[in-house]
Amino acid sequence: MVNNMKKTLIGILAIFAILLTGYAVLKTEFPDLQPPLINKYVGNVEPSGAGSPYKTYFYQLSSIEKQAYNLIIEHIYEMPEKILVPNLTQTELDEVFKAILNDNPDLYFVGRKCTLKPELWNVFISFEYIMTSEEYETAKEKFKEKTDMIIASLSDTGDQFKTELEIHDRIVRSCSYKIEEKDYIYSSSYGCLINGKAACEGYSKAAKYLFDRVGIESALICGKATPSDGIPGDHMWNLVKINGDWYHLDCTWDDPVAKKNSNIRMYTYFNITDDKISSNHSEFSIDPGCTATAENYYVKMSMRFENYDSSCESKLRTLLLERYNSGEKEITVDFVNENSYNNAFSSLITNKRIFRVLDGVHSDSGTGLSRRMNGYIADDKFYTITFSFD
Repeated sequence: MVNNMKKTLIGILAIFAILLTGYAVLKTEFPDLQPPLINKYVGNVEPSGAGSPYKTYFYQLSSIEKQAYNLIIEHIYEMPEKILVPNLTQTELDEVFKAILNDNPDLYFVGRKCTLKPELWNVFISFEYIMTSEEYETAKEKFKEKTDMIIASLSDTGDQFKTELEIHDRIVRSCSYKIEEKDYIYSSSYGCLINGKAACEGYSKAAKYLFDRVGIESALICGKATPSDGIPGDHMWNLVKINGDWYHLDCTWDDPVAKKNSNIRMYTYFNITDDKISSNHSEFSIDPGCTATAENYYVKMSMRFENYDSSCESKLRTLLLERYNSGEKEITVDFVNENSYNNAFSSLITNKRIFRVLDGVHSDSGTGLSRRMNGYIADDKFYTITFSFD
């Protein structure tokens, strides 16, 4: 009996030795061979230090998906042919890949395809790159040079609102809207900041990248937006945390795309609430609850009015003169609700009191501004009226 047990033990040890020898041979023949990452429960996983410092979508993943996310973000900037990951399903991989692209706006060299590649007992993932490694090195130098210059030009990065405003203005004024479904560079931060042309994804990723650089927490938000034609479409914009509160920021829709009949709305979507943006944006992919108004552009600039009365009119005269003297060609005033907006519209537009306001500016300063007025745009969804002049 004892001899049989010894023989069995010797047999098991011999098999184990053979397996170890076989594994050593396989390692020689297949240097990428690694112990399998197959655990479905890996405990609490913290984000890697690689990539963006603000990884909102990382925290929406399961533990094994977070593990895969970290492995990918730690290697993808080297543009490898494949990366070893845990044993994911394709659905899990899709969630990880989407999270990585949404969290890390400097992955402008990565396309939209990722594929699982089982090899023996391991699982690897391969990516579609839209640049060669040589092209990426050149692009990386250009991107760093340009973004370093933008960061250096910011007047006071200790002031979050002012910094956000300067980044917003830089993007809106230097980028033109362009969409090419099969050319992903226009859906990237690179397309926006280097080429000066991008779709909404490019605008949003450029903003997030610059916010990352100055320590402003932000995230991309995916959803639907409904333009004036009433047909909703896929859209991307930003959530930004300014002085402790979250706001919606849509640089794309703040860009007056149509130059001829310019629907000027430079700050309509600057730090607004869920309620405000829900008039034409919906199906938010994430939402921390945007209810604050303190850092809204019009509130911050004292251009929001609760009522239309004589004090409002006096303030409007001051704002018009300030804007005209600064060389700006338009001014937008914002009203807190439908009632105050309707009262202002009735007085200023229907009853043409705006010309009396402009005459008052002229009598105060001699600008001749009343003769330079060339139109207005009223937005009854956002309760704003924009006046433009030569």
